[in-house]
Amino acid sequence: MQIHTTIEYYSPDPCVIALGCFDGVHRGHAEVIKSAKKAAQIRHLPLCVFTFAAPPRNYFIPRSVPLITDTAEKLSILEDIGVDRALCLPLSHEIFSITPEDFIDKILAGRLRAVHVVCGFNYTFGAKGVGNTELLKQRCETLGIGVTVVPEFTMDGVAISSSLVREAVKNGDMETAKKYLGRSFFLRSTVVNGQHLARTLGFPTVNTVPDPKLLLPKNGVYATRISFDGIQKFGITNVGVRPTVNTGITCAETHIFDFCGDLYGKEITVEFLHFLRPERKFPSVEIMAEQIRADIETAKEILSLNDM
Repeated sequence: MQIHTTIEYYSPDPCVIALGCFDGVHRGHAEVIKSAKKAAQIRHLPLCVFTFAAPPRNYFIPRSVPLITDTAEKLSILEDIGVDRALCLPLSHEIFSITPEDFIDKILAGRLRAVHVVCGFNYTFGAKGVGNTELLKQRCETLGIGVTVVPEFTMDGVAISSSLVREAVKNGDMETAKKYLGRSFFLRSTVVNGQHLARTLGFPTVNTVPDPKLLLPKNGVYATRISFDGIQKFGITNVGVRPTVNTGITCAETHIFDFCGDLYGKEITVEFLHFLRPERKFPSVEIMAEQIRADIETAKEILSLNDM
């Protein structure tokens, strides 16, 4: 997938464009991409996504919501579901001060050479988000550009949204998060040096410090799937500050089943499959070790029952 990061980009040929923030690229977002992909295939044109390096609402409100996926992860998922090009712009005054009319005329029609655009039912654009789908359809019609507005996507009567995904993850409800995302919620981070305490207790772990801008599951222990170097393993992951050993730093500490290699400095992906228990402070490291043994057995039983 070609990736472009400047508003000055000019498309070399006409294309179909999917519009949206696509944070998390959940099932609702996937429906927008699916519709755009179909339009592109009918017209034998490339499919381009117009998106941002962070949700636009972060630009307008003082307290930003955490990202479900960072920019690299979002673009990787979009590529996996069939996007040919992505115009992924950083937040800037220039893009958020543009009028809705100029966005359509100068960006979509002018620079991107849109033949057809696709967006979700609640898509907004232009300065302060005043542009809506009705304006998009009206103005694009005068320019000869087709528009498809994808209706609200629901599952079991529930409208899927990024906010709903965040709520599930924050509650530790990883099964519901997976249902809405269409895949397991994951964190991708580089392994850092830890205290090596777990190794002395017989449970070697890898430690990562998640990006503070990213969404984290609620503190606690999870059954997880870990990917690195083309390998997949299962394990348990504690998210939190590890109060028994008083680190005070939020991290994800993972014990990988049937693995004893060195992963320091490597990037790993941890998929959160099932919440086991809240994080807690133990009276001693010995009692903590007993609980970890129990956590491992519980995780293995759950993973076996679910045939992961």
